[in-house]
Amino acid sequence: MSGVRIWRAHLDSMPAAVLEELGALLDSAEHTRAARFHFEQDRQHYVVTRGLLRSLLGAELDKNPSTLVFEYGSRGKPAIVAGAHDRALRFNVSHSSGWAMFALAWDREVGIDLECGPRLERDDNSLSQLAARILSIRELATWHDLPNDAQRRVAFLRAWTRKEAYAKATGQGVFDELDRIEVALDAAAPKSSLTLPAANAEGRTRGWTIHDLSAPDGFAAALAIEQDQQSTG
Repeated sequence: MSGVRIWRAHLDSMPAAVLEELGALLDSAEHTRAARFHFEQDRQHYVVTRGLLRSLLGAELDKNPSTLVFEYGSRGKPAIVAGAHDRALRFNVSHSSGWAMFALAWDREVGIDLECGPRLERDDNSLSQLAARILSIRELATWHDLPNDAQRRVAFLRAWTRKEAYAKATGQGVFDELDRIEVALDAAAPKSSLTLPAANAEGRTRGWTIHDLSAPDGFAAALAIEQDQQSTG
């Protein structure tokens, strides 16, 4: 994960003064969105996450966090509006059940995902239905061969975070297309990372490396980072 910086934050542990400081960094569009949340906890989580993101980006860019301007891709991936001569600072954010994770990288696309495990334990039938939507045919066969429900829940959560991180890094971000991405064929003997190569027409490999990340108890997290090197084929 050379060149990638990762942070983790517990969103419910921010003192009121810090929450106020982070909220002051948001722009008018972010304040408008925050006001739309029905539940106060959801609003607070959004404010803290956006405020922390601005703080991290501002520190990395040596700019005032409140002056940063965001633009969004066709499927919602955010980026910083940069000047003509600025290097590209890529970033991604994920939050779940009161926790957030942030990833920053220079000149390489990055995606991060964090998912909460306990919600998968409520209904094994629902988990099977979700697995059928997210896993590819080969992944699903490997997943069904695991010896018990506990191992299937762990393997599914790992596969889900890997796929979401990859989809977010590439800018796809479409839930209904996750079964086209194969990242979980190691379900019976998990590895901490894997590489998905993808050579383009110019003979360069724009591959992606996916890493499992350390996460709070009961969670799973993954990072996808773009690789750019000369194709050796």
